[in-house]
Amino acid sequence: MTTLVLGGGVTGLLAAWHLHRKGEAVEVWEAEATVGGWVQTLPWDLPDGRPGHVEKGPQGILWQPESPADRVFKGLGLEVQSPVKAKGEGGRWVGKNGRLIPVPSHPVKLLTSPLMSVGTKLRMMMEPFVAVRPAEPEEGMADFIARRAGRGLADELLPAMVAGILAAPPSVLSVDAIPKLRLWESHGSLFNGVRKSGVSHLMVPKGGMGALTGGLAKALPAVRCGLRGERLEKLIDDRWKVQGGGQTREVDRVLLALPAYAAAELLAHHSEASADALKAIPYTSVNLWNSRHTALAPFKDGFGFLIHPSEGNSYLGSLVPSWIEPTCCPDGLMQLRSFVGDPKLWGVKREERPPWEWVQGQIRKWVPDLPSAVDTREDRAHNAIPRAEVGHRARVKQALDAMPAGIEWLSNARFGAGVRDVMEGLEEWAGH
Repeated sequence: MTTLVLGGGVTGLLAAWHLHRKGEAVEVWEAEATVGGWVQTLPWDLPDGRPGHVEKGPQGILWQPESPADRVFKGLGLEVQSPVKAKGEGGRWVGKNGRLIPVPSHPVKLLTSPLMSVGTKLRMMMEPFVAVRPAEPEEGMADFIARRAGRGLADELLPAMVAGILAAPPSVLSVDAIPKLRLWESHGSLFNGVRKSGVSHLMVPKGGMGALTGGLAKALPAVRCGLRGERLEKLIDDRWKVQGGGQTREVDRVLLALPAYAAAELLAHHSEASADALKAIPYTSVNLWNSRHTALAPFKDGFGFLIHPSEGNSYLGSLVPSWIEPTCCPDGLMQLRSFVGDPKLWGVKREERPPWEWVQGQIRKWVPDLPSAVDTREDRAHNAIPRAEVGHRARVKQALDAMPAGIEWLSNARFGAGVRDVMEGLEEWAGH
């Protein structure tokens, strides 16, 4: 079987890698000049010429031994490292009630943390005794957490945690936005599911996350950059003709490893039902400000801090990439990555892309001693994160059920927004 993959992000490259390992003939087209999509490590040298880098998208991946991520890293021969194992847990904080509150390193310690009220903690202790609910009908994420662990947790802690991962309010999201939640509940309770699933460690390939997509591309026989699939044509023999950039391919199967809205454009003339379902999946944009400062304890040795959305004015928090992957920043400096969400999602009235001075002012509300930045860089992550709002499960099902024979849609909007979700989903897909 011959397969053409449209989209050279991590999803398309991983799908092609699985097929290539099974002996299938596969080619990848990527519209941009380089592969990787949002999983790229970009050079960012200091003004004085000292080297450094910045991640375009995710900073790392949660990993466990003998997991799909572990098998991919080993299959590519990638050297990976864990800041947790090398330098300790790394402090995490949540901004609430005007101050940064440490997040305990173990879930059990949440019971003594000031992050939540006494009533919320008592209700959390009842979670293992809450009955498992059937998967249907689809549940909202905030309602799911409130049902299992209490409304207090859904209001007091969940918004900051979800905003830091998906940049959207849990009140609009489906529980399917974080696939692990339903999986954990299937073990009888969230606590039991987390316990049985084991501990996940943050891992980063040596040199940054771009080593993952770069390694996948090198392992494939045919990856073409600067080629965008522009037109699909069904052939008489149930094969497909793909045209784009002056090129034409006739193949047995086409994999649309594209955002839902891009896949919808190609499907519009072949399956109106699939195209309509995909067009209905919204995406979230985020403004990213990377900055370098004189190192400041304790944050230089921490993972970062998230801000409760009700207090953040759409500033969602900051990570510390120089703790996660030290080579991104010269010694003696601390690199921050600050996230500013879409103001419309948070009911905030302000300009869509605020300047660094505004962002620095927001950070200093929580870290007053933050030194002035010695270097800054703004990046716009436009439509970076699929927003699995309530009804997402039905939209994905409609899109897949109505997909024409010989075409498949693979995306983080289908498997889950995280790289780990994509790895797990694609390993299962490739095994069928």
